[in-house]
Amino acid sequence: MVATTTARTRLSTALFAIGLFVCAVAALSLVDLFLPRPYDGVVLESDSPGAVRVRGVVPGSGAERAGLRAGDRILGIDRDLLRSTAHADRLLAARRVGEVVPYLVDRGGTLVEVGVRLGRRVFADLSYLFACLLGFGFFAVGSFVLRRQPALRPAQVFFLLSVLFLTFLICRLRPASYTWMDSFALGLGMVALLLLPASFLHFFLIFPEPVPLRPRAGAPRYRLRRRLWVGLLATIYLLPLAVLAGALLRSRVAGSELALLSGAPKANWWLLAVYLGLGLTALALNSRRLADPRLRGGGFLVLLGSIFGLAPFLAVAVAFPAALHTDPHRLFVLAALALVPLTFAVAIVRYQLLDVRVILRKSLFYTFLTLVLSAFYGLALAAFNAVAQRSEVARTAYFPLLFALAVVLLLEPLRRWSLGRVNRFVYPERGHLEREIAEMELALSASADLPAVVRDLVVRLPQLLEIRFAGLYLLREGALRREAGPAELPAELPYQAELHRRLAIAGRPLRCAELEGRERAAPAGPRRLCRQLEEAGVEWLGDLTSPRRQLGLVVLSTSSGQLPLEEADLALLGRLLRQAAVALETGLLLDERARRAELERELEIASTVQAELLPARLRLTRGWSVAAACRPARHVGGDFFAELPGPRLGGGAVVFGDVAGKGVPGALVMMAAHEALQTLALTHRDPAALFDLANRRLYRTGSRRSFVAVGYIAPAEDGEVEYLVAGQPPLLLRRRGGEVEELPLGRHRLPLGALLDGGYVASRAALAPGELLLGYSDGAIDALSPEGEPFGAARLAHTLASSPARPEAAVDHLLSTIAAHSGGAEAYDDITLVVLAREPET
Repeated sequence: MVATTTARTRLSTALFAIGLFVCAVAALSLVDLFLPRPYDGVVLESDSPGAVRVRGVVPGSGAERAGLRAGDRILGIDRDLLRSTAHADRLLAARRVGEVVPYLVDRGGTLVEVGVRLGRRVFADLSYLFACLLGFGFFAVGSFVLRRQPALRPAQVFFLLSVLFLTFLICRLRPASYTWMDSFALGLGMVALLLLPASFLHFFLIFPEPVPLRPRAGAPRYRLRRRLWVGLLATIYLLPLAVLAGALLRSRVAGSELALLSGAPKANWWLLAVYLGLGLTALALNSRRLADPRLRGGGFLVLLGSIFGLAPFLAVAVAFPAALHTDPHRLFVLAALALVPLTFAVAIVRYQLLDVRVILRKSLFYTFLTLVLSAFYGLALAAFNAVAQRSEVARTAYFPLLFALAVVLLLEPLRRWSLGRVNRFVYPERGHLEREIAEMELALSASADLPAVVRDLVVRLPQLLEIRFAGLYLLREGALRREAGPAELPAELPYQAELHRRLAIAGRPLRCAELEGRERAAPAGPRRLCRQLEEAGVEWLGDLTSPRRQLGLVVLSTSSGQLPLEEADLALLGRLLRQAAVALETGLLLDERARRAELERELEIASTVQAELLPARLRLTRGWSVAAACRPARHVGGDFFAELPGPRLGGGAVVFGDVAGKGVPGALVMMAAHEALQTLALTHRDPAALFDLANRRLYRTGSRRSFVAVGYIAPAEDGEVEYLVAGQPPLLLRRRGGEVEELPLGRHRLPLGALLDGGYVASRAALAPGELLLGYSDGAIDALSPEGEPFGAARLAHTLASSPARPEAAVDHLLSTIAAHSGGAEAYDDITLVVLAREPET
């Protein structure tokens, strides 16, 4: 299998080299038409080999002024009898522009001598330029397919087909003249015309799936069927040449000239019709046999494009051959022929035919569409203005302004409508991908099941992204160990902190080759790891890092060495991996604690999980300092605090919560709330929107008896703080003079998860330098003394009034005062304190 793939890749390289040569010849043929040389304005008949016969004359040329017309046969130039077109080229090359040269012409059996003034060649055949553009378009599509799938036989045949189309359109349809390039190009175009039907039939016999006649490796009597298949293909390719040889022999025996019809004998055109009919029939049958509806739709699209593109061309070439050489008929025929490469390109983009995925950059595509619409509006404006300029309304002073304003107002709705239609047609998988990733994000955020997280990452990602495989490595005991993925992946990899750091900075998966390039100046470890994964077929690495620690790697292997996602999709995948990391961390923490469940009591497990989820240090934004502490009680494990992305760009926020539950169930609800806030804050920085979404998620996934009281504080502009309290006690603000006051609460302040619709609204308050803002859970005021007296809100406010100005010192002072009040007794509830201060301006 490897040898077969290598041989096919070499064949593709040879085909591409031939294609480049033909492309260069076609380009030279086109350039030759613009070279400065004396020109008489005669366009020769390309279907009359051996005779210098006029097919037409260029308007305004010397030939037209001398009276030459279609059907004339030029016998001599400059009183020298012509032996060939090359002889005519040499005679004209010896003259100068502006000279009058005598021509001897046979016009219906009558010899006429006319004087033709030579001029410079002015090329104005727009239909031929369109044919050149069409030919190079064919070649571009074929080259793209061959580069993406060099080992795929249909891709090779399709490239051969595109090269033959390029040769025919540029060389055979070229306006014939006397130069050697004309003879060479017309001959090359004739060869392409003879091979086109065979390549068409060959391609449709193996695309989009091979016909049953083509043997498959391992099938019964494979060698015999293989020989029959090769013999059939040889017959298909040699039959057009045999038909041409027969026509040449018949004309030689009859002593007459070979009659060509649009570049080939009439028998070859009939053979082309037969080949085309057989090929389209094979394409229709192959498309119906496909099980994948996407590929089946692409096959039928190519079938329609081939029918409506090739049938008009074939009919005109046989019934009206002169139309292939005259404007505007040739332009219409070529416009129909353009359906063939166009439908192939659309089928590749939309249906991924030939197993090729191509990503059109939306920005470029939308810009192009906007330019097209703008041009359309400009033409419509000019046309309407030309029609309406004689009317009475058009003579008013406000008509141009009102008309232009109406056009501008209509442009944007039409542009949006067009973009929507095109987006659904060209990018049908984009909406599906976004919906699938959103569902995975929701499932991951509600999952603490480690096997489910692994299954979603390793099983669903290849299905979702249509890639070969995915693998998962988790960081365990200082090494990356394979948790899931194919057996060819290494079982263990060395941990490389720098590699994880670069992946985390990128925020999305990166190519192994890109990481190797970035690591040139770094130690050889990351490069060695990337090369080790590349040998196993891995092309992309994605980081799994939670806000607290690095967890592992996700490895991806795409098909054909290509990326099926554009930058926006990679960003979606990066976001999914970040949320998966949070869910994976939760699952890992629970898994680790479960292994110790027989040795520890459930309240100790809950307390440990809570402590490990708390950040060691909080950093919000420049100019602000914050400190927080959480003292869990023995019988409760439901308090937490965390740092979130704040509403200001580059800023942060602190959130603290208290779960109305005890033991492991309360700890699980705490982790679900903690994870929901962490993951949702990545994409929803507004506190009101964040609380609404977290409330709905906890309401739907949690128990109706488990509520989460949450407080939120974030620095805002101009020395203000933005806060939101849902079920927690009111925030306390200590002024510089020592006065303590409660900040007003919003109208809706129910805990998260209590009702489906919370209706949360954030508030703001000014905080001057030297002032302190305290957020706390009810455990702080419910702490009991040995006599059973609660600490109380008044005592808490008094303690805050005498606290130091630094948040860390203030938290320590509050905790020590509460502990002194309790007298060393066991706390009844968790105590969480958050102190925020605005630093003095320097």
